Amino acid sequence: MFFFDRNNPKRLWVHLHGFATDITGEKIQFARHHFKRTGLYSFFAMDMDYEKHTTTEVLDVLEAIITGFSRTFDEITLCGSSHGSYVAANYVRFREIGNLKRLLLLSPSFETLGLIVKTLGTEKIKDWLEGRETLKFEEEGKKVEVRRDFAKDIIEKGYEILEDEKVNFPKDPPVDIVVVHGKRDEIVPVERTRLFVSKVKVKKYIEVDDDHRLSETFGKTLVSLIEEGLI
Repeated sequence: MFFFDRNNPKRLWVHLHGFATDITGEKIQFARHHFKRTGLYSFFAMDMDYEKHTTTEVLDVLEAIITGFSRTFDEITLCGSSHGSYVAANYVRFREIGNLKRLLLLSPSFETLGLIVKTLGTEKIKDWLEGRETLKFEEEGKKVEVRRDFAKDIIEKGYEILEDEKVNFPKDPPVDIVVVHGKRDEIVPVERTRLFVSKVKVKKYIEVDDDHRLSETFGKTLVSLIEEGLI
């Protein structure tokens, strides 16, 4: 499933949802309808099914999307939520930028594999980490099954952006970056984003009084960023 709304002939917003979710989320719905009303951006979002693919495969698909849309749109903004931010940031690290001009990272995960290990424990998922079996767990009431080579792909390709206190990302990135994180996030610690922005030049970093979903503040934060000319 995907959404593609042609609202603006020059500017495109590509939105990446979080892990084990889809494009029916509140943030995508708000952004999509806001851009329909204002015409500020054309809008694209699709179900990425991260758990069914390796990160490399997802980046392959995203590169085809960015490359293709770069032939049509002069300016592309890539917005990622949680694990979507992980994919977006790795896109900038490893793939062709095309007409991608900026990233908006929402409650960003910079160490998806590390967070899974921390939550479930190394011993419990050892066979998955070594690529011998799938990983099954429950997240927010939803049963999730992650393919067996998901972790192995991350380890072999070096996709983890934060490793302890090390930040694997260009200090001066080739695109503008705006980051928003909730102070009450209990899924992705805000302290890890603070580490990232202390080492990487970002255009704007905002901490809001909200949880991981940013359900209380996303709409007004998006509108504010647009009014300030930051996105």
